Amino acid sequence: MASAPAGPGPTLPFRFSKPLLPAEVRASGTLTLLPLRMHSMEDAVASTANRDLKEEWTAAHGKPPSGAACESPHGHLAPFALPECLPERMYMCAYIMDYMLWHDNLADDDRDVDKSKGMSARQTLCADFKGETNSTSTSPTPHASESLERRMIHHLLALDQPAASALRQEWERYATYSAETFAKEFLTLDEYIAHRFYDAGLLLYYAVSGFATACLPLTPAEQSLAMPLISCLGHACALTNDYYSWDKEFAAHAAAGGHGRVYNCVALIMVKYNCDIDTARELLRERIQGYERQFQEMWLDWEENGVVVEAEDEGNVDVERVRCYVRAAMFATSGSAYWHARAPRYNGGEWGRVAGA
Repeated sequence: MASAPAGPGPTLPFRFSKPLLPAEVRASGTLTLLPLRMHSMEDAVASTANRDLKEEWTAAHGKPPSGAACESPHGHLAPFALPECLPERMYMCAYIMDYMLWHDNLADDDRDVDKSKGMSARQTLCADFKGETNSTSTSPTPHASESLERRMIHHLLALDQPAASALRQEWERYATYSAETFAKEFLTLDEYIAHRFYDAGLLLYYAVSGFATACLPLTPAEQSLAMPLISCLGHACALTNDYYSWDKEFAAHAAAGGHGRVYNCVALIMVKYNCDIDTARELLRERIQGYERQFQEMWLDWEENGVVVEAEDEGNVDVERVRCYVRAAMFATSGSAYWHARAPRYNGGEWGRVAGA
């Protein structure tokens, strides 16, 4: 039996961010319907983290993978995705985001040559954050001789040990799932979309936004309460990645002789509805915005009518922490969509798409 709603509560304050101007949003060509903000620190700290990671990656692993990570002529991903990040956490969160995208680049680089090598790159990520974390003490003090990954974990622990532990656990789950399913084939659109939520690492991404805003760890009851909203956001975010990466992936497919399948939602929509690329992209846009509208309806219900907590969970739920976590995930989703529309990782280059078009 559900208890009475906890009440809508006060509007969560904005402490570190500013809204993006409507003209900026329109110029980006982003498809998101969600609100957009930017951290007042803007790009300086995130850019420093990016430069430091390049140096440390080179020292630890050799030349970084090809392709841009979170960099963009219009700014680093982190200030858009983490507009309410605690200032002292921005550096490490930006560092983590670049690290994750470089691992994706590493997998893509290897997969272009040999699919089994692409899987190996994902398994490397699993080893980095399963083997390394299991052997890392809880001491927040890193040593110069330790691996890049272990030093990163130590820095997270020094900032917030409980939240860092929750983030680390989510990272392990993602790495394991990703390595196990990297080569799996999905023949239907519904199967692919269900898988994409996890394969794109959205729960890990939202763990980063939760760490950034100091609303981790969540109890199991809090996770269950948040999940319907997080599911909508995660599906929108994962499919937004497919929307913007289609041109790049199709160009790579064509350059390789057009053999096999393009592993992207656009391709599966074309098969399911027997339509051309432009129609498939429009159908994907509608699906993404449909997930965002579902989220908006549930969030509005929370704001107007309060969050309903099951009676047996009342002692295990901090409603304000759940609302903080979900709001952080919302901005991580909208900020990602805004950044995707302009990032050189997905726009321009040899496939010729113009950013914001």
